[in-house]
Amino acid sequence: MVFRCVQEAMTNAIKHADARNLWVELKRSEAGWEILVRDDGKGAANIVPGNGLKGMKERLEEVGGKVQFESQPYKGFTIQAFIPVTGEFV
Repeated sequence: MVFRCVQEAMTNAIKHADARNLWVELKRSEAGWEILVRDDGKGAANIVPGNGLKGMKERLEEVGGKVQFESQPYKGFTIQAFIPVTGEFV
């Protein structure tokens, strides 16, 4: 799950953002994984999720996780996600 979120962010930075840099932060707590991915690409005034972002949101919600997308023109794109660790999902 963590890999797929980061993979989608990388794909979007390459295909859509014209980003020069991409930063990935992973933090593990007892509750789960926090993922922060941001780029320095062209950004957008309005975020219109395509299949990749929609799929990321759906997969995270299936395991009780959540995701937020943030962007502004010329200020890059940010994905903040949380994946809980419960039961067998580790």
